[in-house]
Amino acid sequence: MGIKPWNVCCLILLCASLSREDEVQDPKEEAAQLIANIKMVDDVNDIINFNDLRQRRVFFTRDCEELYLLGHRKSGLYVIHPEGSPYLVVQCYMFDCGGWTVIQRNSYNTEITWSETWTAYKYGFGNIELDHYLGNRFINLLTAQKWNKVRFLLVDSENRSRFADYDSIYLTNETDKYRLRLGTYAGDAGDAMTSGTYKNIHDNMRFSTFDGDNDRLYNTNCANEFGGGWWFDACYDAHLNSRGRLHWKPLCDHNCRSSLILIRPVHMYCNRV
Repeated sequence: MGIKPWNVCCLILLCASLSREDEVQDPKEEAAQLIANIKMVDDVNDIINFNDLRQRRVFFTRDCEELYLLGHRKSGLYVIHPEGSPYLVVQCYMFDCGGWTVIQRNSYNTEITWSETWTAYKYGFGNIELDHYLGNRFINLLTAQKWNKVRFLLVDSENRSRFADYDSIYLTNETDKYRLRLGTYAGDAGDAMTSGTYKNIHDNMRFSTFDGDNDRLYNTNCANEFGGGWWFDACYDAHLNSRGRLHWKPLCDHNCRSSLILIRPVHMYCNRV
């Protein structure tokens, strides 16, 4: 008995439907179409709110703080959608009455060279769950949408944890070479960013890489000489984007064991849950 024409059509439509369904069920491919920095994630299943993204429920979630306010209390990978930005995967730390967005992580035994190009520092590199740099373009967008503060978490050579807080942070756009602007310091790590010598104050400095020299030296490229990309002056009292030589002058002489840079919006309340 022959196959009716309409049965052939049904089979074709069914195969096409199954093919489309298979494509939709591939989370890595789906994520690659939606998330700008998915290359920095090994496994999309590690993203805590990935199903929320699939259902378009993170459209207005601009940072980790807003996730915290929505009831998320587990630290880990999340998708956010800053103003003017594509979807991003970030590492959120849910502690101290809010959600902190990680913009940098480094360790003394890192596998990253940190001597990356201007473009790499613009869009980010590394592994979001391990050592990484989120990207100047995205840090600019995160700090432009709200008044944020920043915390530098450092582990010194004797495994003691220290911190340096600045009550405001803003990174300008690429036209201004991602200039860093910081507020007032507080903490126990020492102020290596705003109170150094005349030649080594990082506050209000533009970002530099080996192929984008924006420091204040005329005949030397600090990034090319010392590696990594940073807000070099002439050259530095702090340098955390470095391989095996993490420096924070009041605390570590190129021998900090790790660094973590986190930002979160400033607010006047603290509702501990």
